[in-house]
Amino acid sequence: MRFYQTTIALCAALTACGGGGGPAPGPAATPPPTPVPTATPQKLYQPLAVGDSWGYQCHNTKNQNEQPYAIANTVLGKTTVGSTTVYEFSLQIPASPTQIATTVELLANDANGNTSIYGYLVNGAVQTVTPSVIVSATPVVNAYYDYLSADGSTITRQFVGFEPSNKTGLGIFTVAPYFESAGTHNYGYALGVGIVEEDHGPNFQYDCLVTSATVTSIR
Repeated sequence: MRFYQTTIALCAALTACGGGGGPAPGPAATPPPTPVPTATPQKLYQPLAVGDSWGYQCHNTKNQNEQPYAIANTVLGKTTVGSTTVYEFSLQIPASPTQIATTVELLANDANGNTSIYGYLVNGAVQTVTPSVIVSATPVVNAYYDYLSADGSTITRQFVGFEPSNKTGLGIFTVAPYFESAGTHNYGYALGVGIVEEDHGPNFQYDCLVTSATVTSIR
């Protein structure tokens, strides 16, 4: 189940009713000013707030007899890189049911809705990299959104075009998929939800589908 904390403004029009002979209506009220856009869009492909979490069930697409297993991604906390507030995004990457690596990326969303990586949390210490957009608010088909790994090597990342996800525990989503490292990994982002589908291993052997998501209001 997904949980959202959002604020909705409701406007009510009030009409005065009276019998004949009442006072004539006064001049029309001045319309309210046009709302100023918030600094962050209300929907992002990768929401980021401390405590956000996503659970997945992974299954072997090459060996149907292998038992499914669970992974989870979590926003652990936040820190700063220079003058930028970044969020500690813990990402679990399986190579098999018993081999699951965890990397903590330092991510931030900008005012246009792009998600950039600024570094990693390695053994509790901040390790910076050249900031790079890894999830675009307006991705270009076949464009690359490469970034640096914690060891300084380049991770290739390509947006391949919008598509429906496989059926997840929360339904079917329209996702923005990014393929990494010559097709070794794939991450499908749903607007306002985050990653709802992941594929890992050679030839996308493991398909990981979201089963639960807790996404708080963007801040």
